[in-house]
Amino acid sequence: MLHWLILLPYYLIGALAALPFLLVICRLLRFKVSINNLVAAAIGVTVALIVIPLACHCVALSAFSGRALLALLALSFLLAAVDRALAARLPLPLDAELRQL
Repeated sequence: MLHWLILLPYYLIGALAALPFLLVICRLLRFKVSINNLVAAAIGVTVALIVIPLACHCVALSAFSGRALLALLALSFLLAAVDRALAARLPLPLDAELRQL
């Protein structure tokens, strides 16, 4: 049962990658949502993308390796850079929320 602990970093890094992805989507589609809703959606998307394939036996637990985690970490940095680049051209009301944090 302890081998399921390998998924804990995936939940954290996955949410860190999903949040800037959702921010970029909101910037491009000009959605006006709060940061709280985006964080909740990022966590939900991450849990769904990990649990559903495992529950349907589409992927084995051994597929969650260190290389995949590093790729997910690199993707999170890339998406954060894209969001930062788009922030100047496509500002959102939630940018004020983010400045207050």
